[in-house]
Amino acid sequence: MMRTVMMVLVLCTATARAEDTKAAERYFRAGEKAYKAQNFAAAAQNFEEAYRAAAIPEIAFSAAQAYRRQFRVDPRPEYVKRSVELYTEYLDKVKTGGRVGDAADSLGEMKRELDKLGGMSMVKLAPVVARTALGINALLENESQGGAMREIADLPDAATVKVIATIDGKPVPAYEMIDLEPGPHAIHVEAEGYLPVDRTDRAFKGAAVFVDVKLLPKPAQITVQTDPGARIRVDGRPVGMAPATFEVPAGRHVVAISRDGREPIAREIIVTRGQKLTVRESLVKTVRRRSVPWAFAASGGLLILTGVVGVYATVQDARAADKFDAITQRGDAQDDDRRAYDEQLERRDDAITGTWILGGLTVGVAAIATALYVFDSPSDDRVRVTPMMSAGGGGGAQVIGRF
Repeated sequence: MMRTVMMVLVLCTATARAEDTKAAERYFRAGEKAYKAQNFAAAAQNFEEAYRAAAIPEIAFSAAQAYRRQFRVDPRPEYVKRSVELYTEYLDKVKTGGRVGDAADSLGEMKRELDKLGGMSMVKLAPVVARTALGINALLENESQGGAMREIADLPDAATVKVIATIDGKPVPAYEMIDLEPGPHAIHVEAEGYLPVDRTDRAFKGAAVFVDVKLLPKPAQITVQTDPGARIRVDGRPVGMAPATFEVPAGRHVVAISRDGREPIAREIIVTRGQKLTVRESLVKTVRRRSVPWAFAASGGLLILTGVVGVYATVQDARAADKFDAITQRGDAQDDDRRAYDEQLERRDDAITGTWILGGLTVGVAAIATALYVFDSPSDDRVRVTPMMSAGGGGGAQVIGRF
């Protein structure tokens, strides 16, 4: 029985620690974003909440950094004192590696500032009171949210996307706790290149919580203007017939255009969130399609020639029949008459043979012309796109196809 109780206690303790670590990381990520936005007061608050959830030295260092930076903006004594305490806690736990050198230098700097104020005992920290507050934690899709909680660098990276937030219609800084009355509050969050979000969340008395607001990127819009009826594919996926307008996620894409009897075209393009791009391409006839009129013209010429030879064969046959009738009527055929009749038959047979040959050639050439027209369809799976960069830095593609 005692063993079972101990196991339950261990599991409960492990679960509680996991929840604390999860909460600490949530506050840490919000503090990290506030620090990048150079809202050092909000960053310090968030790092403090993270440190209360999990007393990790990296969080202590980051909170100390935020307090030190905020002191340069708003020289309040409590910022100096708290930064000294946090740098000291960090150095008590981390002796080598990490940001030990930076922590030691910054600690010395803050101690000198503290001495000017009369020392630790002369500076009183504001008491921690329960707050009724909400904070907006904007989560941008595709933004890296993982990774270990590391010490924040002295100089923050520039915030890549500016987040605009309002609560009950009033502008508020993102990633910062805002004191509110208990009850429901309307939240609006937007960022350039992302779809805006409107939602309602409740503030509970004595609780300060972050509201995670996930912003989805706006799709880019691509319009393809080319020969009507041409097939459009994006990254190998059919999207319709030209003219076509479709949406794609931001990034690199390959737009392929194909039509029967035309050389296929593919373009590698890069689009950003919410961008509208028009692709204009003219399709060129394939060698096969350009050969079709010539093949049909040759077939027509052969047809005329077949008709002429056929008429000649008919005339020769009629003349041979006349000679035969003349010989039959006289009853006696002379050698010259027989030779003339035989020659007439030979000319007729040669003309008939020529008619068949020319007729066969006519049908063959016409069949070839028809096949060139009907089967001149580019195979999309045989088109290879090779990315290229133009001299002006633009994107392009070389298309190699077999049909």
